[in-house]
Amino acid sequence: MSSLKSLRQRFTKSDRDDRIKDTRDGNRNSQLHLQPEEDIFEVIEPSYDMNYGAMMQMAAEDTQSCTSFPSEELMSTLKWQSPEERKIFEDQLNQLQEQLMMVMIENQTLKSELNSSKIKAELEQTKIDLAYERHRSEILEKKLEQEIQKRAQKVNQSPSDASKSKLASGSGGSGASSSGIGIEGEDNGEPLPIEVTKPLKKRLYQRMVDWFLNSFYTFLDDFTEEPPATNVGDPEGEPLTVKTLKENIKRFGLEAKPYVNTVKGIYDLLAWKSPPYTLIVFIVYMYSLWQGWFLPMLLFCLSFRLFISYLRHRGWNVNFNFFEMVEETKDTEEKDLGVSDKFNLVMQVARKVQNVLGMVADSLEKIKSLLTWRHPEASRQLFLAISAAFITSCIMPTALLFFYAGLYMGIKLFIVDYVYNRFPRVRRKYDSTYRLWMELPTDVEYEKINAKSEIDKYILPHSQEKGDVAAEARSDQLTLDDRAFCELFALPESECPLPGWQGGRRCTLINREKSLTAAFKNGRLYLTHSFLCFERTKVPSPKNIVIPLADIARLEKAKPYSWMPGGGMAIEIAVVGNEKPYIFGAIMNRDEVFEGILFAGRKAGLAWSAASRCPSPTE
Repeated sequence: MSSLKSLRQRFTKSDRDDRIKDTRDGNRNSQLHLQPEEDIFEVIEPSYDMNYGAMMQMAAEDTQSCTSFPSEELMSTLKWQSPEERKIFEDQLNQLQEQLMMVMIENQTLKSELNSSKIKAELEQTKIDLAYERHRSEILEKKLEQEIQKRAQKVNQSPSDASKSKLASGSGGSGASSSGIGIEGEDNGEPLPIEVTKPLKKRLYQRMVDWFLNSFYTFLDDFTEEPPATNVGDPEGEPLTVKTLKENIKRFGLEAKPYVNTVKGIYDLLAWKSPPYTLIVFIVYMYSLWQGWFLPMLLFCLSFRLFISYLRHRGWNVNFNFFEMVEETKDTEEKDLGVSDKFNLVMQVARKVQNVLGMVADSLEKIKSLLTWRHPEASRQLFLAISAAFITSCIMPTALLFFYAGLYMGIKLFIVDYVYNRFPRVRRKYDSTYRLWMELPTDVEYEKINAKSEIDKYILPHSQEKGDVAAEARSDQLTLDDRAFCELFALPESECPLPGWQGGRRCTLINREKSLTAAFKNGRLYLTHSFLCFERTKVPSPKNIVIPLADIARLEKAKPYSWMPGGGMAIEIAVVGNEKPYIFGAIMNRDEVFEGILFAGRKAGLAWSAASRCPSPTE
């Protein structure tokens, strides 16, 4: 009531009266149009007298009232002046609900934009750091080149200085100026080439060595391990938005359309939708196969199709397709989807993905069953077919082998499959491959088969006095509860509860190794001809227990805790292969239950039933 009152206080009384007046004067069957939010709502000054908890409670109540429409009970308690006022109130509440959903979607988009802006800021900072490092590397490279040039100049100047000293000593001291110049002029033809050619040879040699070293080091750098890449964004990708989902669905549909149309064209070709066209293709196929031109013909078709695409790319209007292409209808008008439409779109996509993934998973599990001999008959036929193909490939030439394989595929695809698809009864009767594929088990079916086979090992033989008559009478008299019991414990219909055990016996499974708060599991105990079953109350069926009577090693009355009064009201059952025995306590009429289990064991002739003893209740 408080949430409804707070909503009513938000509407201006004058606006509400004007709306009621307009609707009374106007056509009552026309739809009411709401004004913008600033005309509908009035600004309410926040009251600072109330505490923070009260304010949060009011906000939660307002949010709940906006997101969920009031129930009929609350609407009936309110007093309305007229039906128009109630209709206005309901329309305004529906508008508030749609606005809240739109705000939630916008909040999600704003979050994604905030994350993208953060990523962009980090990328900009990374670019600035990279530019700074590049600038530093350029400066260091310039300094390195200057040092290399200085060293090269020193190396070049050292042999020239030595030659000048030799020339000066040979000319004499008196006429050094004149004779020295003459000698340099006379000897200019011989020593200068030596002084110039040696540095050039050294430079070329140094360049070759530098190039070789750089190439070698670059080659070694290619084999160095790179540091693991750090994902700056969300590792799961972009967040879920209706806009992105719609765009991706549209893109996938457009890109997958040509491939889907090609597959449909091939299917129509093999289904003889156009008999003349299919007949021509079949004749060409068989003739090319007979002449040994099948592979050249296939390559010619592919190259010709690429050539047609090239002509279209160059602007030629060539309409030629091997298969009939369906032109897609483009929606010129894009309508804005409402909240319900967006929700339905997401649900449709999720349903398609669920069904497609289920079909693919079933096919993969069937292939696994075929390869792992889960279905011996199908795996045996596959093994024989592969062995026969291997032996044939060793005896026959490859060309002849491909000829017979192509001949078989042509007859099967164009004739046999057409007959099977046209007449399903013929396919179910004569198509052994289809029958074996349908019989291949999935993982769930294989687990059920294994569980049933394991259970069949422990089924005790029935007495031969009644024979088949008793079994037929029991199968005819099975009730819905008995069938549900057999499905729950994965038992055959012959293992329904014995008379007096149809509803089970209330009991508690006790685990003395745990604390008292976790040691007790309530449920019901059932007795069949071959099993003792325990159904837990508050857990699903995989937690239930099935104990074969043939595996019981010891059956005794027990008292799990010494502080319990009386005889304990419990039964202890030791099973072969289990270290800990099962203790079922809190059993009403414990002696009757104990005798019933003991009688079933004696009737089946089990050894533990003769060795079990019946202690006194005070023991």
